[in-house]
Amino acid sequence: MKNLNAELKTSLAISSPPLITLILRGRWDKTALQVAREIVINTDFEWDNFRRFVDNESLTPLLYRILRNEDWLPENIQTEWRNAYYKNACRNTLLLRELGKVLQSLADVGVDVIVLKGAALAEKVYGDIAARQMVDLDLLIKPEDLAIVRQVVANLGYKLAGVEMQSGFNEEFRNEEIHWKQGLINVVLDLHWKLVSPAYYQRTFLTDWFWETAIKTKISGSPALILGNEAQIVYLSAHLMLHHGGNSLLWFHDIAEAIAFSPTAIDWDLVIKKAQTYNLVLSVQQVLLRIADEWKVEIPGKVRSQLAILKPSWAEVRAYSWQNQIMALRLFDDLAGAKDWLTRLHIAWDTLFPSRAYMQHRYQIPHPLLIPFYYPYRWLRGLRKVSS
Repeated sequence: MKNLNAELKTSLAISSPPLITLILRGRWDKTALQVAREIVINTDFEWDNFRRFVDNESLTPLLYRILRNEDWLPENIQTEWRNAYYKNACRNTLLLRELGKVLQSLADVGVDVIVLKGAALAEKVYGDIAARQMVDLDLLIKPEDLAIVRQVVANLGYKLAGVEMQSGFNEEFRNEEIHWKQGLINVVLDLHWKLVSPAYYQRTFLTDWFWETAIKTKISGSPALILGNEAQIVYLSAHLMLHHGGNSLLWFHDIAEAIAFSPTAIDWDLVIKKAQTYNLVLSVQQVLLRIADEWKVEIPGKVRSQLAILKPSWAEVRAYSWQNQIMALRLFDDLAGAKDWLTRLHIAWDTLFPSRAYMQHRYQIPHPLLIPFYYPYRWLRGLRKVSS
């Protein structure tokens, strides 16, 4: 009770994000849920603001899953969140059914696939496909399989989203490609052949270990692979920091959940070793120390001490610091991360002077004769700050 009172006193003085962390911790820590309850019933709590915050963070179905049996959730919120939960259950059921078709079709032609992010976590980690909101289906494939995967998904009715800057640019200089299909729900299929987008990491963050340690499973009755525990932690940490700037509570919760409900012991020495090997010290360090501090997930004290003293390389600091900067600096980052000057020239030319088809599609140019005038516009837009 002493610890409960101390945590309550601290939490009463701060805003809704820490409260939401307490509620999310309720998945594995009932004391945290009790603290959250005391905050709500003992303060003039602003449910409308909190509801909007939860929705913006894509956490509504999960919070309903945690709080559905609690008596302190207002009836109108309970109804709204229940509807969102069951709507998400229907949507995710359709998404996973479609994923099963894709996985089976790829298995039939001998292509191995690792299912990433929400589709891998919803059932295998969360244990409830309705609790984890999903936007798309993310698959890791091997680069040499890209051509056949494109053909298989095209045969299933998927179309490439957008237009490449130049033919072959995606395969050579990007880490992913998005395909989509219309239906009862629109399905977005995100094919990855590398795990993160910065050019430096495309060259250094190799996927061999992730394939070697992947776990065989079935999703919607079809054969699939998911990341092993240690690989999951390293990848999700890198994705959270390099793609979301460390600003997503949903992604933090994914990692906390993966640790809290790990079916087997986590080899923390291996996690630290791989963070160093792949120059992901800052990502893994910041995410895991924050999770241990704020989310109270059990990470051994020895491991926290080791994480605290890790030193990132200069190359990592540079790649990390250029995230979420103006788009022009992101181009310089890509150039710096390229393997040689010929590659740098290729990236620069294709980025500054993409194909006419790309320009017309990207900027919705009403007439082909106007396309040349949009190149300077593109360059000026490059001075905007990149959103996380």
